[in-house]
Amino acid sequence: MADTEFDAQAVRDSAKVLGGIMSDMGAFDELKAQWPNAGSFDTAQWLERIVDDRRNGIVAHAERLKIILNDLNTGLTQIANDLEDTDQDNAAQINKRMDSIGATIDSDVAALDKGTEGEQHNFSGGPEEGNEADGDGYNDVLPA
Repeated sequence: MADTEFDAQAVRDSAKVLGGIMSDMGAFDELKAQWPNAGSFDTAQWLERIVDDRRNGIVAHAERLKIILNDLNTGLTQIANDLEDTDQDNAAQINKRMDSIGATIDSDVAALDKGTEGEQHNFSGGPEEGNEADGDGYNDVLPA
């Protein structure tokens, strides 16, 4: 058998750094509170929807990134802990944990998107029909 070297503490340290990358969401929280007010005529309403959509997109991407990095932190820490106590016969457990990380990320991001889909119609009427469950995190179909 080949010798394998593994530094579990280095993996845990790296996981912690990943998990902390998006710990300061202050800029995105401040961005959420910014609401455009261009006027009540058609072009102004169109512009408000575009600006609103772009703001929501930036905030949603930051929230998704935070979820992903936190889930990676948790999963990699668990893997490091598992590897300290494992032998070659337990490789399947590690593969199972890796699959679990991916499923957790998918589930957490989908839950965020579902909430965003239901709330993203801030200006100029409600969501576009039939676009509320497309998974992009936004309700509106906006003309370019």
